[in-house]
Amino acid sequence: MSRIVQHRITTSTDTIRAGLDDLLREVRIGLDAADQRHLLRRLYDPANGGTGLLPILAEVLTAASVAVGEWQPNHEAAIEALDEAATYIADSAGQRINTARNLLTRPAEKDWPTPEQAYAKAPSTISEIGWTAQAAADRPFGTEGTREFWLRKAALLDRIALTDGTTDTDESSGDATETADRAARRLMDVDDAAVICDPRHYVRQQYALWNNHQ
Repeated sequence: MSRIVQHRITTSTDTIRAGLDDLLREVRIGLDAADQRHLLRRLYDPANGGTGLLPILAEVLTAASVAVGEWQPNHEAAIEALDEAATYIADSAGQRINTARNLLTRPAEKDWPTPEQAYAKAPSTISEIGWTAQAAADRPFGTEGTREFWLRKAALLDRIALTDGTTDTDESSGDATETADRAARRLMDVDDAAVICDPRHYVRQQYALWNNHQ
């Protein structure tokens, strides 16, 4: 019985190893962004309590712990070590993989345009002050501003804060920064966007996209 079981274990692990070798070659060749997320989901997906390769490996270790407990119950330290290994794979490693996959669905900070890039084609701040003031005055009482209004206002305040930040007047710079931050968060509320970055980075990205289509 033992030889048959060991043969099955060897065959199964060899098959898994062969598949992982193939997987490793694919990863080393190179994966685009979509491939990266797909790989991580196949390794660990929190859906339905956790699916993918890692949860299965954790279940194998848990089953091995149970087997040790049944056949060699005095080896408590070994049982505990196997349980800890299973927990680490299923929880710690799995959650870290899931975190990485979620982060890969969001632009990294370096992917956001710089202020120079975002506002390269923008009208002057004086012009935008006039536009936002007029748009606010023309808005019927009790109505919400349009997305364009909140976007251009947030971009304007961001530009003002950036300019004030170079004047060495800490108090005025701080006020301008707070005002720009509030306007940026307001735009994110309008867009129902999750706060996954500096809100002002979001403003710059959205303004650049909007301005490029004008």
